[in-house]
Amino acid sequence: MSTQHSNPLHHPEVQQASALGYVSGYIVSVLMLLGALLLVSGHALSPMLLLVAVSGLALLALIAQAFFFYGLDISQHQIWKSISLVLTVPLFVLSIGLTVWMFHEMSGRMMMPTAETQSTLLQ
Repeated sequence: MSTQHSNPLHHPEVQQASALGYVSGYIVSVLMLLGALLLVSGHALSPMLLLVAVSGLALLALIAQAFFFYGLDISQHQIWKSISLVLTVPLFVLSIGLTVWMFHEMSGRMMMPTAETQSTLLQ
């Protein structure tokens, strides 16, 4: 029995796509990111709690996108998607972590000096 399909529309990965899934994923992602925007623009929490809340909402948006858009599950047909996710997540964490570290290290060097730290000609 052959597992190849002559018609690409009969492939299992194509069969699982649905407009309802894409619309649901889009709505969930927009709601999570809108919540993060409202938290940041309203200064609703302390800086550390705000960082945790925004990170949590971003993680929920990523999970929703992986489920609705990417169609990630543990079935045999989707094994390559799972493998690609396992290989992508460390690269994503590494790139975000190095970006945060870079901005943390450079913020003190690149910020404009305040009035207390500026030297005047008379001093």
